[in-house]
Amino acid sequence: MIGQPSEEKQEKQIQAPHSKRRILVVDDEKNIRLTVQHSLLAADYEVETASNGMEGLQKFRSGQFDLILMDLRMPQVNGIEMLRQIREFDQHAAAIVITAYLTIDTLLEAFGLGVSDYIRKPFSPNDVRETVKHVLMREDLEDSANSDAPELLELARKHLAERNMPLAVESARQAIAKDPNNPDAHALLGMLLHLSGDYNAAEQAFREAILLDPQHQLSRDYLFWIQSRARLQ
Repeated sequence: MIGQPSEEKQEKQIQAPHSKRRILVVDDEKNIRLTVQHSLLAADYEVETASNGMEGLQKFRSGQFDLILMDLRMPQVNGIEMLRQIREFDQHAAAIVITAYLTIDTLLEAFGLGVSDYIRKPFSPNDVRETVKHVLMREDLEDSANSDAPELLELARKHLAERNMPLAVESARQAIAKDPNNPDAHALLGMLLHLSGDYNAAEQAFREAILLDPQHQLSRDYLFWIQSRARLQ
């Protein structure tokens, strides 16, 4: 259309001049980059994008970002390899993975590298904004005897991002003690226990989640994954 900038030019020019937090979005699909970028600009974040893992690493090293959102499946350098390289020079950068092909192997690897949250494709702009808001807000959370169940779950994810598994497990257990009917809490505890090497307790936590919600996707995926591994042994 005459007088309208191209999609590529538009992506490069979009900026939020007065945003408080800087976010880097890395995805090889242009429509995903633009969707995430527009979603976050609407919430007053400053957003830069990269079209592949190599470009994302270059931008991350040369800039100061509060958070990085990255696709897991990308050519050349995928999301997991990006995370590994990022952790070589920044142990604390917050990260969210975006994927349509989430596997338990990949999720465990990402969580082990300090990722505490993920977004499944397809997603809505609000999914992006809410996930980013929770990740950034939990930076200021502190352990308190008066924390309620949702706050304790956020603390568990904060400790996971810091790769402090004992505190993450403790916070998740405390959240379940205050609200035993939340399947997400049991599933998070299951992931944390698996990362801590307590595989039997991890399986039991996921089974508890399934009892509360038979359609709980992460728990179904994990239990199918361990059954598949058992058949191969």
